[in-house]
Amino acid sequence: MKPTVYLDSSVPSYRLPQGDDPIIRARHMLTRQWWEEDLPRFSAFISQVVLDELKEGDPKRAAERLRLVDDFALLDVDEEVEEAALFHAKNLAMPSHDLRDAFHLALASVHEMEYLVTWNFAHLANASKRTHIEILNRRLHLSTPVICTPEELMLE
Repeated sequence: MKPTVYLDSSVPSYRLPQGDDPIIRARHMLTRQWWEEDLPRFSAFISQVVLDELKEGDPKRAAERLRLVDDFALLDVDEEVEEAALFHAKNLAMPSHDLRDAFHLALASVHEMEYLVTWNFAHLANASKRTHIEILNRRLHLSTPVICTPEELMLE
């Protein structure tokens, strides 16, 4: 059985070229390489939250992003996910006006994903929040996925 990964919207977004900034270009190249060479080793999951984010912006680019995740399994947003997302948002200093990051964490945790793959360093792939996330998930009796970037999941 393949390991499970939940992708937040930053990963398919970085899969497509996005401009001239060297850091953004590097993330694009790493994401593209990981997507082509390493992602097939995993069972990939997304959610309606991801789809909604990918639909934003330029319609042509949105369609390209959505095509990338066409075949990925969709995780349900149920009452447990909603409660966990609200708990995470309140206790992790995530924006109260935008709960999407909290929902990504809740979805990956409630559905027992092994990895949550993201380029979001502010709220998710943040070493200074890691222990706090684990403590909060223990309070909710949830497992905590490994939260990492695509680069961290590359074999080579």
